[in-house]
Amino acid sequence: MTGVLFFALAAGGCVSNNVYVENGHDKADFRDLRPRDPPTPVLVVADFRVNGQARPEVNPQVFGEIVRVLQRTRVLKPVSTDPGVSLTVIVDNTVDLNQAGKQGFMTGLTEGLVGSMVKDNYRFTYTLQKKGGKPQTALYQHALITVSGREAPPSYGQPHGIDDAFAIVVKQSVLEFLSDIQSINGDEPVMFVPDTSDGK
Repeated sequence: MTGVLFFALAAGGCVSNNVYVENGHDKADFRDLRPRDPPTPVLVVADFRVNGQARPEVNPQVFGEIVRVLQRTRVLKPVSTDPGVSLTVIVDNTVDLNQAGKQGFMTGLTEGLVGSMVKDNYRFTYTLQKKGGKPQTALYQHALITVSGREAPPSYGQPHGIDDAFAIVVKQSVLEFLSDIQSINGDEPVMFVPDTSDGK
């Protein structure tokens, strides 16, 4: 999210910025999950990074989005004390900030006549672990595309604001993770490696 925000600020307030969610990542839905009665209590830890560098100021927003999705699923129940089960989510946003800044500056300078497009890639690492057990780790990739000025938008999807687009990215990765976990034996250690998006 930081890369998208950096680009939007560089482009200037007089230029419209639309954010698109990369296609091909909506592989699971709330209806695909099997709620538990009661849901399993879990301690959630969120760790947001940009190009591998920690950005703790973004952690509360990431944490909030994850918790909102989990509460709707009724599969895992986020709690404030350690129940013996933890879910650690690392989100690494990889983006060329220098290039984004240059493109945004030129778009702002020309008041949008020179359009720009910046892609923020997100790598989600989910680790679910019971105390004394082996971790279950899953890796997922996602992306946001920010279009500014007269640049042509992607051939799919609808434009969003930054916060709404990021919330969709988090939701889709959480749902895919829970769907994958429910597809295996709950006590079996496993690592899921992401497949490639169609990127259209």
